[in-house]
Amino acid sequence: MSQATLISFISGLLVVLFLAWLSKRGSLSKAKAVLLAFMLLFAGNLYYFGFVAPQQQQEARLAAAEQRLATLPVYRTIKDQQPALYQTLDQEFIRALREGNSEQQALERLRPMLSDLLNQRISYAGDRQLHDYMAVALEEMKVIRQKDSALCFKYLFPQVEGGVNTAEILPKALIDKEMASIDDFLLHSHGAQQQVDVAKGRAALQTIVRSLYGKWGSDLQTLNSPAEAGSDKGKLCDMTIDLYQSVLALPVNNSADVLRIILDGNAN
Repeated sequence: MSQATLISFISGLLVVLFLAWLSKRGSLSKAKAVLLAFMLLFAGNLYYFGFVAPQQQQEARLAAAEQRLATLPVYRTIKDQQPALYQTLDQEFIRALREGNSEQQALERLRPMLSDLLNQRISYAGDRQLHDYMAVALEEMKVIRQKDSALCFKYLFPQVEGGVNTAEILPKALIDKEMASIDDFLLHSHGAQQQVDVAKGRAALQTIVRSLYGKWGSDLQTLNSPAEAGSDKGKLCDMTIDLYQSVLALPVNNSADVLRIILDGNAN
């Protein structure tokens, strides 16, 4: 017997016993007692099963989802490292679920805040972790580019046309791989700021740009202004893929320096 059924049964039994007592005392006729019992039981069950039970079930589902969030690798790490930020993420997650979103959709709602955190940690992340994270991002770019150039553009430049729901367009195995790389990134970016060989990094970046300029010509300059009207979204996506592919082909420590210059812009 479920808890809801048990509560309903006990409540009904108490009502029947109370009305039987009133009838026995002569305060209420048997016919009225039966009618009143039926009305009270009907109203009580309608209220409980129509309002109280569904609300309790929803709260139980939310509590279970909240517990699952706390055990996910990335969010478990954030909870340990930055409790205040985790609290904000948790509140947004629950808000999204209350609005009727699935757990996966609610997790997608957390992406912007997660991206902000990663951007803040670029200067602190280990070389290998930064390289591996961007390698997975490059893999995602290629998969999305094969599907649709417009989606690839939105993925790369969310500030221009809004982002994409990666859960809807990427294989689950790739999303799991991304989350594992993000978790490793966060675990190795919570200490001192990394030392960057800016001169060496800029020299490597200039060499890459010269090589890409030979392939793309002046179109390469549009990477600096993706929001410009008339931009070729497919070409912008292809050039971005070429850029990161060239950077990641460098030795890990060199590619990490170049990535910090590109992504952070404040390496010193």
